[in-house]
Amino acid sequence: GCMAGNLVKWLVRGALAATVFSLGYCTGLGSAPLDDPNTEVKSAGIFREQTTRTIAATVTNLQAENELIVFRYTGDVRVAAEQSDLGGLIKTSQELTVPATVSYFIDLSKLRLEDVRYDEKSQVVYVKLPPLMISDPAFQPENSRTANGGLLTLNADIVDELNKLNYRTARRTFTKQAQQKQFVDLAKASAQKHVEAYFEIPLRVVGSPGIKVSASF
Repeated sequence: GCMAGNLVKWLVRGALAATVFSLGYCTGLGSAPLDDPNTEVKSAGIFREQTTRTIAATVTNLQAENELIVFRYTGDVRVAAEQSDLGGLIKTSQELTVPATVSYFIDLSKLRLEDVRYDEKSQVVYVKLPPLMISDPAFQPENSRTANGGLLTLNADIVDELNKLNYRTARRTFTKQAQQKQFVDLAKASAQKHVEAYFEIPLRVVGSPGIKVSASF
């Protein structure tokens, strides 16, 4: 009888212990919800702050770049100059063909933080670029071709004067040539691509690969 009584007590204690364990286990699950809004808000805030800091640092780094060359155009320009004397009886002419190059660039020192806007909802960084600029033509006189005509071409001073006149005309002509829409469009597209990459790379490094960058003039 004593042995049977002890067995009953042991079974009751075991059942109570099992019940307590079961309640504790269920209570534990109930106190740790799967979706913690506080955690989500905190994470979103950290992500937004990290993105903002990265954007600001990128703007500072780009400003230090100053002039960013985004495109170059090289071509030949052909011009002619003429000079006359004795009422037009004696004429001297010179034709000049010379290769030249211009660079298209944007002055990133003029980029301001206000020119960059982050749309958190669409996950897009919008960048307003400084104006596209074109450099003065860089001529290659060592590769030029000159054709002189007329009696006065024997006069070195006159030939030199015609040459200077031709280069002034060539500068204006080539600059106008480089401002054609097809070249400007290529330069703008290149500038947009370069700046977008400048922002996308650091954003990717800090763990924001889903953010897109859209640069425009």
